[in-house]
Amino acid sequence: MVEKKVASGKELLMSIIGLIIAIILAVLALGIANWGIGVFGIEEDVSKAAALIAVAVIIGPTIAAFATKKYF
Repeated sequence: MVEKKVASGKELLMSIIGLIIAIILAVLALGIANWGIGVFGIEEDVSKAAALIAVAVIIGPTIAAFATKKYF
């Protein structure tokens, strides 16, 4: 029974580390998206929102996959 708690603790730690990495990558991806908006001269608010939503659509499931361990 003690071994199961240790394994669960390791799994929890790996999930937390994975979630932190996913959040860092999400922030990096949004930063790159903002940079791309500036580089390509997207100035309309709707176009900016569409670009950021497109990035968020990719990032959201990635973070969910790390959090729920559905990536195996």
